[in-house]
Amino acid sequence: MALKSKFNESRVTQDIQRQTDTLYEKILNSFIIAGEEFVTNARGQMQDHAMGQYKDQTTNLRNSIGYFVYHNGELIKENLVGNAVANKQAIQDIINPKGFQLIGIAGMNYASHVESKGYNVISYQADICMVDLAGYLEKLEVIEQGTSAQMEETFIP
Repeated sequence: MALKSKFNESRVTQDIQRQTDTLYEKILNSFIIAGEEFVTNARGQMQDHAMGQYKDQTTNLRNSIGYFVYHNGELIKENLVGNAVANKQAIQDIINPKGFQLIGIAGMNYASHVESKGYNVISYQADICMVDLAGYLEKLEVIEQGTSAQMEETFIP
């Protein structure tokens, strides 16, 4: 005697797709929230902060801070002020063709020089961003619990 299913295969497929789409949106929103917080924290760091005392006389450096969110190599979201085309060209070599990717940048060509002098432009905020993003993904149960705590011990003094 053969077993006969009582479920609709098409309906199961639709339900799985709906759940996949919902999880995709939650992960994407986690990356966007982390990117927005990264930009807000990096642009808004106070001049008298111990790590942010460089004089941004033209505001060009702080205003060049932004982010990109990619999924499977496709740009999904960006937050940039200024020369977006040059910034997009500068990151082409690091775009990952698989999975989600959050890329935070300081778009001025002298940003690394300022950082090399001991001043913070985006380094501290990048560390905070990684820990926060790991926490968001832990809540979605996408990554192992405790990952953000391990990252915090590694990155944040």
